[in-house]
Amino acid sequence: MKRSAAGLAIAVGLSLATAAVAAASDWRTSAGGTVNGLAVIDTGGGPEQRPGADASLHIDSASAHLAARLELRGRIGGSFVGGSGAGVYGFDDTFQNQSPALEFPEAWLEARSARVEVRAGLQRLAWGKLDGLPPTDVLNPRDYHDPLVADFEDRKIGTPALSATWYPGVVPIPGLHDVKLSLVWLPFAVPSRLALARERWFSHSIEPPTHLRLSKRVLDRFGLCPTFCQSPQAIAPIAIETANNTPPRQLDEGGVALRLAGTWRETDWDLYHYTGPETAPVVALQPELYLPAGMRPPGASPRLSIGAVSRLVQERRRIHMTGADLATTVGGFTLRAELAWFVDRPYLRVASDLLTDSALRRIDRHVPTTLARRGRAAVDLGELFPTHDTIEWGVGADYLWNGWLPLLQINQIAFLDDPHERLLVDAPETRLTGSLKKKFFDERIEFELRTAFGIARGWWFVMPRIGYRVRDDLRVRIGYLAIGGPRASYLGQFAANDEVTFQVQYSY
Repeated sequence: MKRSAAGLAIAVGLSLATAAVAAASDWRTSAGGTVNGLAVIDTGGGPEQRPGADASLHIDSASAHLAARLELRGRIGGSFVGGSGAGVYGFDDTFQNQSPALEFPEAWLEARSARVEVRAGLQRLAWGKLDGLPPTDVLNPRDYHDPLVADFEDRKIGTPALSATWYPGVVPIPGLHDVKLSLVWLPFAVPSRLALARERWFSHSIEPPTHLRLSKRVLDRFGLCPTFCQSPQAIAPIAIETANNTPPRQLDEGGVALRLAGTWRETDWDLYHYTGPETAPVVALQPELYLPAGMRPPGASPRLSIGAVSRLVQERRRIHMTGADLATTVGGFTLRAELAWFVDRPYLRVASDLLTDSALRRIDRHVPTTLARRGRAAVDLGELFPTHDTIEWGVGADYLWNGWLPLLQINQIAFLDDPHERLLVDAPETRLTGSLKKKFFDERIEFELRTAFGIARGWWFVMPRIGYRVRDDLRVRIGYLAIGGPRASYLGQFAANDEVTFQVQYSY
């Protein structure tokens, strides 16, 4: 609670400072925002999602040498289920689902000179040039309560950061211009936000099975025979819980990032490096076995005589990323390419693999003793997110033809070591993504189609949408989201979440 209050104090302080700047008479100030509504009709048998709304307000101010930005967002309803009521999103916890809720996506102050810009506060930083989730875009965590319908950039969580950018001006290399060097310091880790177990977009790949089957060999290893060995196996129900584990607020838990960017002739390019906390979701699986109060006599049915609790606990990891990207135009095509080399990046296993009979037989021998003495014992089954060294790369192209804008992109995750575990992604994992956009009738009607396909595992999603701009400040949109593939795959785990979507947006 103290850490959340400290994070809130930072945001409030920056907000007041930004408001004071905006009130100054010699500043140019603008304000605006949006009000968005979303309702879904489930067509796949997935968990319920209530209608939801969010409203944002941003204030931008600038003078000759200073600038400031404040953005506030309020949310209510939607995919949040069983939350703690009204609240303010903090920087500490992975499992947050307050509703209604307030958050501060951005709140920063910036000092400018001819060659240097220094910015401090809550920032959303954009790295990479590919569509969707660029491999190098690792500085900001994201909110995963609605990962497909919500805009990718809107799901970014503002992170406390101090950034500085240097513009050297003219460089003595023919064709090279607009060079800049940026350094970012992230003082502490900010986790991504994940859906809870009862919510529509809870990741089923990290969800263990509902029952744990304990064979006679496992029961004997636990010292529970002959009491529970009257049948070939005992069945223990598994309760699923989620728990936060706030990362420490110390300097060695923060991160640093470096970016060198420029343009050579007609090609934009960037070089990146990041060392710091992983901003993608990472949790640990911490199962625990327990006995009821009093053991049943010999001969009684073993069903439900042993219980299990599986806790998904927020975890922190550190990664290293070195990457590059470029974008250029060739004959009317816009071409993009991006590459990132990761060291010690965590990748998700399929949780059910950690609870097989063979895995339980490898449990440490102190577990049976603890179980018999205390009636419950924690079980170490290994990492849910093992780390690997990988190369993530992608190339994409789009072309404007008679008002139609098609985009095609291929991404791949290539492992530099041999993953012995069954991961949620394949080795290698190759994905095709695409989109198609077109505006009609004086740009009043907009058609959009987004799709992706995982080649190895066979997962896919398709989302066509049609929008109508009633007025310049009011847009309505209807669409359909269809998802398919095996449960043990990147998007196939959400195959039950097919839905019709209704969206409305008012801008001011």
